[in-house]
Amino acid sequence: MINVNLISEQERIRKVGETAGRIAFFVAVAVFVATMFAITIQQTRLRALRNTADTTEAQIAGLQSRKAEIDGLQQQIDAKRPLVDLLRGARDSEAKWCNALTDVAAATPKPGMSITSLRSSDSLQPKVKEQGQKSGRPPKCEGFTIAGEAASGDLVSQFITNLQNTKSFGDVYVDSMRRRTVEGGKEVFEFDVQALLAKEKPAP
Repeated sequence: MINVNLISEQERIRKVGETAGRIAFFVAVAVFVATMFAITIQQTRLRALRNTADTTEAQIAGLQSRKAEIDGLQQQIDAKRPLVDLLRGARDSEAKWCNALTDVAAATPKPGMSITSLRSSDSLQPKVKEQGQKSGRPPKCEGFTIAGEAASGDLVSQFITNLQNTKSFGDVYVDSMRRRTVEGGKEVFEFDVQALLAKEKPAP
């Protein structure tokens, strides 16, 4: 009777051991599967991060290359800037003088007046000092010395008024005027007019 109980107890212990072994096996398999799944996920994320890093590095390299091109172009522009500024200034100056010549022609009364000579200068001396200007000679200005003949002094006055009403000129004054008798007893007024270019052209 005692032996039978011992055998039964041994059988129970064997079954418990087998059950525990199976449980341990399944737990080990589950842990292995979970570990492999986690490793796979980490590898996938790492691969994605590496791809992103490679793409970012390629973009950075491309941007650095474009920046180098931009810097090179900027250096060329900076090197040529003085010449561009000079050409732009010359173009603006040419337009300024051409506009002034057009205004002189438009301001000349016709008939009764003719222009005999017109000289440009950048060293004309204004006769009237500007308000607030310190004592001494006023600064030199750009403008024209216009010589011509008129049938009357009123035409010369009209010419000066017309010039002052243009966009190109500021101060305009008679530098000299002489009366001369020509054939047939007619009088002619020979004049020299100083026409200074306006410092700032008024808005149209």
